[in-house]
Amino acid sequence: MADDQRLCYAALGLEKLPKGRACFRAMLHQCAGVCRGDEDPDVHRQRLFTGLEGLRVACWPYPGAIGLVERDGDGQQIHVIHHWHYLGSVRDADEARLLDKVAPGFDADGYKILCKPILSGRAEVILL
Repeated sequence: MADDQRLCYAALGLEKLPKGRACFRAMLHQCAGVCRGDEDPDVHRQRLFTGLEGLRVACWPYPGAIGLVERDGDGQQIHVIHHWHYLGSVRDADEARLLDKVAPGFDADGYKILCKPILSGRAEVILL
């Protein structure tokens, strides 16, 4: 993100600089130059916040676990999700309620897969 936003590694605390020196990336025009006074620190900070905004994670929108219902002809599977974690798949809602284990931590890959179907409102969701 720092590279995409042309942020200064030194201003971000990722690189140590001797006082009064610009970073190496500024000399290569890969940093907008906040380290040498070419850029206002507030402008640099705003670009940082803009870049971080794109990485923001949506809060879990339900009070507890949900089931994502997937239908195939006469059959169905319910995929149990809680706080963006996949907990397992079962055939009916009673079984789904038994999958009540606590998710271990944030799973970025699971979040990326689940975010669109859950937040779009297009998936069939049952509250568990």
